[in-house]
Amino acid sequence: MTRTAGKLARNVAWLGAGEVVLKAALFAAGVLVARGLGPAAMGAFTVAYGAAMVLMLVLTAGQAEVLIRETARRPDAVRGLGRLSRAWQRRVALAAVPAAIAGAAFVPDPVLRWTLLGFVPYAWLRSGLVSVGASFKGLDRMEVEVGGRSVELGVALLLLGALAALAAPVWTTGLAFAAGAAGGLAVMLRQQRTLPDGAAPPVALGFLAREGAVFLVLNLGMQGALRLDTFLLAGFGVAREEIGRYGVAAAPVWGLLGVAQLFAVATYPTVARAAAAGRLRLRHIAAIVAGGGAAGALVAGALTAVKVPLVRLVFGPAYLASVPLVGVLAWVLPAAYVMMGLGVVVAACGRQRWSLASQAVLLAGSAAANVAVIPRWGTMGCAVVAVTVWTLGLAAGVTVAALAVRRPRRIEATAPAGAELE
Repeated sequence: MTRTAGKLARNVAWLGAGEVVLKAALFAAGVLVARGLGPAAMGAFTVAYGAAMVLMLVLTAGQAEVLIRETARRPDAVRGLGRLSRAWQRRVALAAVPAAIAGAAFVPDPVLRWTLLGFVPYAWLRSGLVSVGASFKGLDRMEVEVGGRSVELGVALLLLGALAALAAPVWTTGLAFAAGAAGGLAVMLRQQRTLPDGAAPPVALGFLAREGAVFLVLNLGMQGALRLDTFLLAGFGVAREEIGRYGVAAAPVWGLLGVAQLFAVATYPTVARAAAAGRLRLRHIAAIVAGGGAAGALVAGALTAVKVPLVRLVFGPAYLASVPLVGVLAWVLPAAYVMMGLGVVVAACGRQRWSLASQAVLLAGSAAANVAVIPRWGTMGCAVVAVTVWTLGLAAGVTVAALAVRRPRRIEATAPAGAELE
């Protein structure tokens, strides 16, 4: 086995094992909330957790992908790159955290309002965990983030179990996740301190901010594709119980999307180096489309086959109305699996900006379609829109990836290393 193949196999092994554990833990967390606190609480939890993921992305400021790429290219500067990245994230947080708190405070539903506020600390801590993990991923040390996230979710599950047994208010679930994230971040920071100081960062803060801004918009677009329907359901005043059942239907689908995510993250450092060396070809895109589509269809078919016993046994009879939703939502997976792989190719070629236009059009179309269908068909309309949008996005993703491979961008740090972004 070559050195590159060995690294890739090790990355996939670590992330594969970690993804199984972490997705199972997240799924278990949803089950604890659904069964222990009821459909209305599950609805508030679904909206608030989704909002926390959006805030986490804003606080991360797109730095995770930049750190993976730049550390893979300049491993001797890993500590310096991390410090520079955190300096920019602190600036972003000074604006984003107060805005998030103010926005949550104006939500009219008191249960949802306090649940949203309860998840703000988790979003901040989770952004730190993701950023520290990205530095290690650039060094092909995937096991560090797996360990940190295992601590995070282990602590959160213990606390959620206690909260469910006590029938605690749903806003306390955010504090349980925050406590877990604090523990996981502490473990990862201790490991980060063992890295040598090495070279000074070869790029400026402004370079990291500019590169991260594009990844931030792309990531927000992806989260929009995943969460927009839930936010619109809440905005239209759909009952929290119905939103909770929609969240139950979406949980196994987005959990299984993690299979594609783990391969995408595992291959990113290797693909970035291949792109820098000019070795990416159209045949690699064809392989991603064929392999990702087949894997996604296989997983979607399996989920559709077991949807009734899955919902009945895991979530309980109160959620049987979620079964038809699972059968529809499962079919976003073939397109989503392919798009995860294509996103790695586009980012490695430095052409992530090309994805923004198509993503913006698709997100706008998704919003318009959901606004049209929610008053008439509710959650089932959202499920149909999701499958349609992801399938249309696949065609755009293939086109952008092919163009990126044909015309990769040379990524240079044009500003001197000491420059600051004013």
